[in-house]
Amino acid sequence: MKKLLFALFSGIFVILAFSSCNKYEEAMYNKSDYQIKYIWYKSNSGEPNEVYTYDKKKMLTQIDIVDSAHVGGILAETFTFTYNKDKTVQSVTHVSGDMTETVNFTYLNRYVKYMTYSINGAIRLTSNFYRDDEKAAKITRIVEVYDRQFFEDMQLYSATALYDRFIGDFAKVQEMATANTKELTLYSTKNITYDGDNIVKIEESYPDIHKSIVTTMSYGSVLNPYYGLNYCYSNNLLGYSKNAVAKKEVATFYDGTPTNAEITEYNYFDVNKDNYPRVFTYTTDKNPGVFFKTYITYSQEYKD
Repeated sequence: MKKLLFALFSGIFVILAFSSCNKYEEAMYNKSDYQIKYIWYKSNSGEPNEVYTYDKKKMLTQIDIVDSAHVGGILAETFTFTYNKDKTVQSVTHVSGDMTETVNFTYLNRYVKYMTYSINGAIRLTSNFYRDDEKAAKITRIVEVYDRQFFEDMQLYSATALYDRFIGDFAKVQEMATANTKELTLYSTKNITYDGDNIVKIEESYPDIHKSIVTTMSYGSVLNPYYGLNYCYSNNLLGYSKNAVAKKEVATFYDGTPTNAEITEYNYFDVNKDNYPRVFTYTTDKNPGVFFKTYITYSQEYKD
């Protein structure tokens, strides 16, 4: 799957810890017994599609995306990670030719407050995270401000690997950038609804193109291996829910009128003793009967 299931997402993998009083907590450091080592998209034979590298402190340092369609595999993309002293992620970087993409994170009381996306040091997107209160600190709203001129450039799309993997849908922002408006900056909002430790609804609004998207999600008992990864932001805030998604419905509206809806269902066929998935499939109502399979191997279970 493209978005790190992450994936995609993305990719990346330190699991969220719980405090003794069971309040919501974003613990952006590694306390998990399981770290993703390999991901295959279709078959777990041959070269894996995603490879994860950790240092001696078990901190994720690099994710390599491999094009396994070629014999022996070809390295397609590499994402590197830096950390703050408190083990929160400071930045994620991808370099392609003379282009360097970087996502930087700013924290308040160890909670993500701002996220910026830059190209060669120039900020092209800023995300501002709003929380319900200091005790629970769950995200209620995210406001994103885009540099319209940058996203108007269609030629950049093929080189912006980090954006689609970690931030969002480049094509969606390009639709905004080409809208009939004179504004130099564009913005969108995401309103977030939780049920316990899982996000059950994301309501996105794109006023410049009179578009809104409502994503609703339900969950089973299988745990989410991306949980706690603040930098796993794409694919419906994948890193912010404790459980793995069982069903997802995405409805699109223009001027309040529904124009499209798609339902995706996930099935987890193999989970380990601690209820983390090893093999799962997903299918959509647009292509019923067509199943996409993903395999995950964890470092603790991998045998050379």
